[in-house]
Amino acid sequence: MVIAQVAFLLGIRKKVTLENIKKAYPELSLTRQKEIAKKAYSNLGTVFSEMLYLRFAYFKKIGKHISASNPVLFQDSLKENRGLIVVAGHFANWEWLALGGALILKKNFAIVRKNIQTSFTERFLEKMRVRTGNTLINAGDIRGMYRWLQNRGCIALLADQSAPGESTRVEFFGQNVPTFEGPARLALRTRATLLFAECLRKENGDYLITFYSVPYDDLFGDSSENIHELTSRHTRILEESIRRHPDQWLWQHRRWKNA
Repeated sequence: MVIAQVAFLLGIRKKVTLENIKKAYPELSLTRQKEIAKKAYSNLGTVFSEMLYLRFAYFKKIGKHISASNPVLFQDSLKENRGLIVVAGHFANWEWLALGGALILKKNFAIVRKNIQTSFTERFLEKMRVRTGNTLINAGDIRGMYRWLQNRGCIALLADQSAPGESTRVEFFGQNVPTFEGPARLALRTRATLLFAECLRKENGDYLITFYSVPYDDLFGDSSENIHELTSRHTRILEESIRRHPDQWLWQHRRWKNA
């Protein structure tokens, strides 16, 4: 996208982006690192440009541009009747995952969001995210999340941004970084099924969701060791997704700032 490329040329978070890519791929040449950065800005431009489409397009049209490679895994996970936690990252256009995913999977999500101040942008995003029947839960509403899972609901949350320094540290691209404990803690306390969701943008612009099981039947109780292990498991899946398609991840965020 032109605007995104201009942002890169003007240096808007360019330093952060290149530093992140260098941390993740120190073996790559500077030319290749810049190539990933430019494509990541194009991806971000696509994310912004698609917001209006997701906010106002007919559901039938949205559904035509997204599919799931293994919907059976998602449906079978729901049938376990333990509640379902779907964790994902800021990959491709993550808004398609919850909005489009709810349409094609015929299951509404409770989307966990940060407790942020109400603004025009947030009100716009809120209307977009709930228009298919999804629900929003503030990140601080732990009881609300427990109730949702106890009622056999499905919670969706992103867990790839920088976490407070006291959070559990797991390996991510060769470095131990603080990582949000929410998905692991929720799963271990409720025994809900845990899936990782990858939402990939294909060459034709359509989206493909692929689910990955994150088993933890060998972990009992929410001890710090178990939280660390389960967090490591879904973080490894995220890293594998990024390595396959590095240009589709949000490199502009300071992921390693508390490392």
